Amino acid sequence: MDEYQVEMNDLRHRIARLKLDRASAVLIEELEAQLRILKAIYDSTSALFVAGEGDRRLQASFRELDLGNWTFENVYFYVYEEAVALDPEGHDLASRIEAHDYGASLRSGTPQSAAAGG
Repeated sequence: MDEYQVEMNDLRHRIARLKLDRASAVLIEELEAQLRILKAIYDSTSALFVAGEGDRRLQASFRELDLGNWTFENVYFYVYEEAVALDPEGHDLASRIEAHDYGASLRSGTPQSAAAGG
């Protein structure tokens, strides 16, 4: 289990404790939204990382954008930065994160975060 999964599990446990303690529904909803976002980032990172393991062009684009070597941590940072730059457009941010094509952004050389000025 990596540090990202540990963070998500800790958040799951915190939410469960808050539910048992009948904490504020608003607080629980906010933490559940945060968990959905973290899970979407992690799942998107995992999918992109696996895709890039077999795609030298994707790795080359990653390096050309000065994002470093193709490591899970570097890919996570990239996906996180892309996710922060996404406009939810009235939709659930986690859904937008999951739907974004990170590979296409890398191959085009125009990541969402660069387009947003980030």
